[in-house]
Amino acid sequence: ELGERAFPAAIAARLANGELSKVRVIGQGTAAVAGRSMADVLDTLTDGSLDVDAITATELSGFHLRLDMSDTLVVAVSQSGTTTDTNRTVDLARGRGASVLAIVNRRNSDLTDKADGVMYTSDGRDVEMSVASTKAFYAQVAAGVLLACAITEAAGKGTPARRADLLASLRAVPDAMVDVIANRPAIAEAARRFAPA
Repeated sequence: ELGERAFPAAIAARLANGELSKVRVIGQGTAAVAGRSMADVLDTLTDGSLDVDAITATELSGFHLRLDMSDTLVVAVSQSGTTTDTNRTVDLARGRGASVLAIVNRRNSDLTDKADGVMYTSDGRDVEMSVASTKAFYAQVAAGVLLACAITEAAGKGTPARRADLLASLRAVPDAMVDVIANRPAIAEAARRFAPA
């Protein structure tokens, strides 16, 4: 359960009744890459029964805007929430009737004011801006998985069992990371041996 601020009931209702039939996941740079992972998960969970596409914000604003986008849910991914290309595309899509959800690190950023719902990835420190950091990227990927599960559940697409398996896997990631970090000496040795080649 993501809560009203992250996933408003009005958007869930529009997904449920089929008013929102298209999802466009946008971002720039590493945020666009994180967005692509969300779109892939969403597409997999729905077996292609929802029109999903990941596209950079500049491509959407430059080539894929329609006069009426009231059937479209735009998910904007941004670390800083101040990326001009992403925010301008959100403005253009909203002006054409699109609904907008945001995955963003920085609280009280411009993007948070433009979105109908916001999923924050930060721990409240919001100090990383304009830097491709791994923890912000992986947080965006994880948030995208959670949001994809919520969207498919609201739209009545996919199966509860597939969502449950995915969420269980997501819960296992921290322990898996601890296991990987425990192998640091072996990883360092492999890097020394194979990186030069």
